[in-house]
Amino acid sequence: MDNNISIIVFSKGRPMQLHAYLESLLRFSDAGENNIMVLCCETQGIRYDKVREKFSGVRWRTEKNFEKDLKEAVSDAGEYIMFGCDDVVFTRRFSLDKAMGYLRSKPDVFGFSMRLGENIKPFPANAVYNDGIMEWDWEKSQELHFDYPWELDCTLYRKEDVVALIGQEEKTIKNPNYLEAIVNADNKSRLISRKHMACNKSHGCAVVITVNRVQDSYQNGFDDSMLTDIYSLDKQYNDDDNSLDIGKISELESNQVHVGAEYFILRHADKGYSARRLRLKKYKNIVRRIKSFLQKCYNYVERRVYKKGGFKKRILIKNTYETLKELRKDDISFIRIGESEISIMQGKSTPAQQYDENLDRRLREILKINDEKLRVGIPYYFIYPQKNLNPYIEVHSLSIADKRRFLLRHCSKGMTYIDACITQVYHIYEKYSFEKYYKAIFGIFKDKDVTVICGEGVLDKLQNRVLDTCASVEYLYAPSTEAYARYDEILKEALKTDKSRLICLALGSTAKPLAYDLYQNGYRVWDIGHLLKDYDSYKRQTQITESEIIQFYMPD
Repeated sequence: MDNNISIIVFSKGRPMQLHAYLESLLRFSDAGENNIMVLCCETQGIRYDKVREKFSGVRWRTEKNFEKDLKEAVSDAGEYIMFGCDDVVFTRRFSLDKAMGYLRSKPDVFGFSMRLGENIKPFPANAVYNDGIMEWDWEKSQELHFDYPWELDCTLYRKEDVVALIGQEEKTIKNPNYLEAIVNADNKSRLISRKHMACNKSHGCAVVITVNRVQDSYQNGFDDSMLTDIYSLDKQYNDDDNSLDIGKISELESNQVHVGAEYFILRHADKGYSARRLRLKKYKNIVRRIKSFLQKCYNYVERRVYKKGGFKKRILIKNTYETLKELRKDDISFIRIGESEISIMQGKSTPAQQYDENLDRRLREILKINDEKLRVGIPYYFIYPQKNLNPYIEVHSLSIADKRRFLLRHCSKGMTYIDACITQVYHIYEKYSFEKYYKAIFGIFKDKDVTVICGEGVLDKLQNRVLDTCASVEYLYAPSTEAYARYDEILKEALKTDKSRLICLALGSTAKPLAYDLYQNGYRVWDIGHLLKDYDSYKRQTQITESEIIQFYMPD
């Protein structure tokens, strides 16, 4: 294969699946090991030595800083780049040289996909054909997968286009999910000038076997009907000398890009991967559907009660302006309990914080603090139906029955809470007196000496600063994700701050116990969360779409 083609593969915690990716790529394509670079994110307890030895001609790189490593890999790549993820398996012959030749001859074609073809239905009605290749206008296409030009599974792109996309991204690219999220439904037409895509006509040449998940940034679904957690698979691969049967997988016919456990065929059968287990999955699906129907009935009634204000008398919460008035008092500290904290108290992990039993306990204690000088906030719109919410949040407000039920069960009935959403008004309301609101925000910070404790990189790309009215601003930095694992260290550093300074926290769920412990040590503390980012978005007049809101709440 032409050395102008480079394949950059991302792998985290999946040596068995990476083996299948590399084996099938070399079997079904004209790629050689010298064309491949694997960017490997080490996971404790997962062993890559065997797959490294098996494919010793591949260039291996251990991830230290994803964005830096990615940019260096792209810089070192040839004229054309195909990204790959370790959950992909190739199933049919294809030629990267042929794909490169087509891109060279067609300047309006952005990428050549190996996963698409006429077997993926429906395919574009406006497609044109040339020598066994399908080409279509992705901007005009309405068909799933064919309307989306940027993905990391197995599409060949020009290096110049990859460099341009990465160079325009303002947010830190922390992992492959963030790289793929550079392009979304709202910006794809603006970012990508080449409006066509291409693929082999008759059949896609790869499937994505979704049996486990290794990234928490985006909660992609997966089929867990078999024992396919990464530690079970590491044992199967490294200790039991098992691997995926590429030959049998390639014999299966599919009209889907993403497939489930029925494609996860091992060379040596194991009871954890048996047909009986798949039958049990079908039975569980029937039970799940029944439960889902009953849940939908409950949710329908719950939404109607919420929309009519039926929960308002159950929990007392000050609205945004009442909350701002409260914060003008000289000695008030506050902590906000939001959706992420409720999720943790429900035993779940969030994109920025793995579930921690001790953090769960501390959050439950904070939710019941009744102290006139330390106010606790919960989201006002969770309980009080609001007009003029932006469309995404309005829909969201109707779909959080479990969060609402948790608050109704666990909040203190004798307390008056403040509005936790005081820090992200621009991302909640479609119509609002934003100028009046931000004027009040500037007022409460005016002439204060402030120390901000926040995640690394959180404030790096902000162009507009709420804290410009402060007398002075100092910063202490902590991890932007999994900060609670270093809680004692963060608290120790924070306690070195002069007590005359106002401490402002933007540190996710870790900010909550940190705020309480600092308050107990005599500090005035504000849990400001997303306020600084929210104001920057307002000043830029960022269009508040569903994808923008999702990105906004993701870890920086």
